[in-house]
Amino acid sequence: MNITWLDINASYSHSSLALPALEAQLEPQTRKKCAINVVSGTIKTPIEKTIIEIIDSNPDYILATAWLFNINCLLSVLSRIHSINKSIKIVLGGPEFLGDNQEFLLKHRFVTAVFKGEAEEVFNDFIELASKDPDNLHWLRLNGFEYIADNIYHTSEPVAVNCFSKLAPPEDSQFFRWDKAFVQLETSRGCFNRCRFCVSGIGAAKIQDLSVSTIRERLQNISSRGIREIRILDRTFNANSKRAVEMLSIFEEFAGRLKFHLEVHPALLSPAVKERILTLPEGLLHIEAGIQSLRDEVIEACDRKGSCSKAIEGIKFLLSTGKFEVHTDFIAGLPGYTLEMLLEDVKAMIAIGPHEIQLESLKLLSGTHLKKYSDEYGIRYSPEPPYEVLSTDSISYSETFLSKVLSKILEYWYNDPNWRETFRQIVMNDMNFLNDFILWLCSTSFYEKLYSHESKSLLLYNFCQMKRPEHLDLVILAWIKSGLSLKKEPASGVVHWNIKDKEMVNNPIFDPQEFTNSYYYYDSQNVRYWFAFNKNKDRCKPIAHATQILKNCNHSF
Repeated sequence: MNITWLDINASYSHSSLALPALEAQLEPQTRKKCAINVVSGTIKTPIEKTIIEIIDSNPDYILATAWLFNINCLLSVLSRIHSINKSIKIVLGGPEFLGDNQEFLLKHRFVTAVFKGEAEEVFNDFIELASKDPDNLHWLRLNGFEYIADNIYHTSEPVAVNCFSKLAPPEDSQFFRWDKAFVQLETSRGCFNRCRFCVSGIGAAKIQDLSVSTIRERLQNISSRGIREIRILDRTFNANSKRAVEMLSIFEEFAGRLKFHLEVHPALLSPAVKERILTLPEGLLHIEAGIQSLRDEVIEACDRKGSCSKAIEGIKFLLSTGKFEVHTDFIAGLPGYTLEMLLEDVKAMIAIGPHEIQLESLKLLSGTHLKKYSDEYGIRYSPEPPYEVLSTDSISYSETFLSKVLSKILEYWYNDPNWRETFRQIVMNDMNFLNDFILWLCSTSFYEKLYSHESKSLLLYNFCQMKRPEHLDLVILAWIKSGLSLKKEPASGVVHWNIKDKEMVNNPIFDPQEFTNSYYYYDSQNVRYWFAFNKNKDRCKPIAHATQILKNCNHSF
């Protein structure tokens, strides 16, 4: 039996664990009964290329995992494949099918069946039954499969793995990708939280942990392959305080060899976890600290545990260590969350100063509580992937658009290290800046276009020049420090210093031993800002800078 696994990802750097996680569970004799061929691509891969590769593989079955960012691409490919060869069976699984799939199956009759839930413990039986006779669909009787037969929708409860610790690890599969920049590792299955917007909040599956010895063994194997970065897939790393401390101790054993990305609930950082974090070496962790909202009433409406005050306290603690990158996130469109609240929360988080702030629109995911009861919550959402909220009883459609503009602002100016501190200072010292900047950008084509580092920097400069001249000096200095062109308008006040000017203009950073340096200064009121450049050491950015107080001068911009 020939199986083609269609592996479509959002980008090349990402790879799905689905196939290796499933294939690793096959018994040796079962594995011999099928030939699995992988057709890989991204959502930007030309559809013709993908179709030709699938046809050339001559499959009896096409299997694929579907989620909100690849489902349209998958269906576009698979509908064409079915038109070319209607005998091929198409079976899909993944997060897209955790809810009611009747409408999907009726609309896409070329899909033979979908699987609902976790398939590792079912996959071997599926291959055994399908391989006996590819045209015989006895495997449809297995738990988890949903399909249409004789115009009747056959449904199933979501399948959960009974014994997570007994599963063979994905790394044992011949299809595990060792050529990527990072490896994903799932050390536990399930989530203690029941967030109503998250697929992990569906049902009441028990939390299952791998043993410490198993995790250590797998990390040793991964490290021996030359991998440098591990992304821990556990939904809430610190859900179990004792286990989190044990895990951090294991991670420390690999300091200098591996870096670990974790999802942490900042409101639930126990004293023991905090104490252990303080002892860890710098750079060992990259922390995604889930926030979603700084409003207790919004968090409670989502059935998420942990108070907002505790979350803020946790974020501040993580940042105070100065050892790790800390990212936070917000979700626009949650029940009861107004645009005004969101703006205030974002400003509060900017003041706290994490390394990155992500803002996403709420997505009504299949099977989640908020999707099932969207009418009761007053949530209107797009019927097409990625199912983003359009409006709620608390935020209008036009306001959801403003939240998307805010998201792009954060990505361009706060999340960029070249601009973060400058942008942060402006927002903290000008309470209306962010609101006015959003509205100004909405009057341009900002949201529809992609901007280079220079073009986005010009946008901020132009806004300040027209609306906030009091912030221009900050913007100009950031322009220079980030290595942007000294020939463009923001640097028009920058003066080139030559050695012949030595007697007239004292240069505090002049190095007579460094003949390849070039020097510039910029005057703002009674302060002169000096910059040294050396293209042999850094192509664009200054290698040194200093400030000089000017006496009895009134240099103005």
